[in-house]
Amino acid sequence: MNALEFNAATGEPFLRLPAPFTNIIITPPPMSDVEPSIAILNNPAVGIWMGPMGAGPAYTASKAEQWLTKVKAETDIVMQEVRSATSGPFSGCPVRHIREVREDGTDVFIGDLGFARSSWTEVLDADEKARLAAENNARAVGDPDIVWHVGYYLAPSHQGRGVMTAAVKTIITQWGIPYMGAKCIRSSAFEGNPGSIKVLEKNGFVITDTLVEHVDMGKAKKWTLCLLERV
Repeated sequence: MNALEFNAATGEPFLRLPAPFTNIIITPPPMSDVEPSIAILNNPAVGIWMGPMGAGPAYTASKAEQWLTKVKAETDIVMQEVRSATSGPFSGCPVRHIREVREDGTDVFIGDLGFARSSWTEVLDADEKARLAAENNARAVGDPDIVWHVGYYLAPSHQGRGVMTAAVKTIITQWGIPYMGAKCIRSSAFEGNPGSIKVLEKNGFVITDTLVEHVDMGKAKKWTLCLLERV
């Protein structure tokens, strides 16, 4: 498995970003990231762009534990596939948490980068959303018609450096395309978040639709959502 490297001490798989970010890696999501994820998502510079979650109550330990339990189970399944096969296609990506490796060898959680089958969160009609998701989930592993979604956040301390642009490129080109057979890759970002849109555009995404005042942020406030697709 040429794309993945493995921690010599723990055996944990990871993807390493290219220079000048070789001290940044993408790993499976451990439950020990509950506290640091809470700190990042409760930072207004990040939380504001997380949709209704950012507009509501604070991101709590309970929410973080539920989310990490879910995504850890998903990456664990893929890692089992990787360990039992020499090549893909695989059902998903075994890594998603972005970490900075320090000079002493320790690492710190700085963000999240999910690459999963689209659940069509932008579709407001519940029945239509369920239909699209069921249709997408029914497609066999490796089917080029699977619609994938990339979503991410990064600690403010590491924003504006090109880290997320490199991370998105790495996970798509080093794993998604060669090992998942991903062809249709989508994402979304709020119109007022040019940094996130720029990350996607630098990775070959183009805006395919703009949903005006689409996301209910509470207090009679609705935000415009941009849909993007990699071409």
